[in-house]
Amino acid sequence: MPSNEPTTRLGTGRMVALLLVGTLTFLVIALVAPWVWQTFRSASGPAAMAAAPLAGLPWQIERRPDGSSLVFGLDLGHGTLQQVATRWPDEKLELALVRDPQGVFTLEGYLENIRAGFVQGKMVLTGAADTATLQAWSERATHREPQPSGTWRLTLNPQDQATALAAPLAGLVFLPAARFDEATAVERFGPAPERLTTQDGTVHLLYPEQGVVIALDPQERAKPVLQYVAPSAFDRLRAPLKR
Repeated sequence: MPSNEPTTRLGTGRMVALLLVGTLTFLVIALVAPWVWQTFRSASGPAAMAAAPLAGLPWQIERRPDGSSLVFGLDLGHGTLQQVATRWPDEKLELALVRDPQGVFTLEGYLENIRAGFVQGKMVLTGAADTATLQAWSERATHREPQPSGTWRLTLNPQDQATALAAPLAGLVFLPAARFDEATAVERFGPAPERLTTQDGTVHLLYPEQGVVIALDPQERAKPVLQYVAPSAFDRLRAPLKR
């Protein structure tokens, strides 16, 4: 009858070898793991975050000596609507003419969902164009749609849309996805030099030096509305609130 001894010895040898490999692996992990963990912490901890702060947040506004400003990475005063399209290439910039009840046309752009640092929201942009150009665009519009507010939204034809991208960026409205109160606004933007309450109860925080007006519902039923223009054009935001 054949002996099983060689087979048994071979199996035992494999087990010993596996135990040795396992022991060596454990020792390597025990020695290397603290170094890996420390490296990860130093790369992702507070010090690293401070070294590379987020940019493009709604309250990060750079005022220039000529009265223009930089916000969201956009140049209010010198930039164009094309700059907006380039800033968020994955989002479709929708352009249209808006006709108010008085018959005045405005060139507007719309972004459904953008990220500004860690803040998400919608953005409505205003492009500057002279009256004659706006009128010509309206006559060539491909579609007209009434809005609940009493305004009309006109779709530009493709050729005029391409031209409209070169229009100067005159202002923008940011509609954050999250609600926040006045205390949070002051924490981020600083104390407001001017504070107005309109007849509907909306509180407006005015920051002339930054070119910003923040509209807040004290009951927090509606989300905040942040309006931006170049600081040199701030009266465009203040004047309607004074009426």
